[in-house]
Amino acid sequence: MSVSPALLDRIRGEFLEMPGLKITIAQACRLWNLNAPRCREALDVLVGEGFLVRTPSGAFIALPSAARPVKVAITERHLSWRCPHCQHLNSIAAESSRLQRPLTTFRCSACARVVRPQAASA
Repeated sequence: MSVSPALLDRIRGEFLEMPGLKITIAQACRLWNLNAPRCREALDVLVGEGFLVRTPSGAFIALPSAARPVKVAITERHLSWRCPHCQHLNSIAAESSRLQRPLTTFRCSACARVVRPQAASA
């Protein structure tokens, strides 16, 4: 029995839309309305492609590179600072920081701490 490309795209789409999705065969069968052998075959194909990995408990998760959000390119129109607490790279539009006064503090978008901006190191 071969797995249709449409089914594989549908399963990939679910994992990409829900980063961190961890699903068992039984849950996958209910989610995609498939019988167990067909569902297992589809998930095994995606494991073979390297898109999914099977955990020791038997669940399936997407590899981090498949679910990683795409980062926007930071241009010269953006200013960026690395948070000293969590090392997250924060970015703001350069135009907004020059409105009335220079930016003296900002709130990290990852850890929500207020910090003083320092030039980001790559």
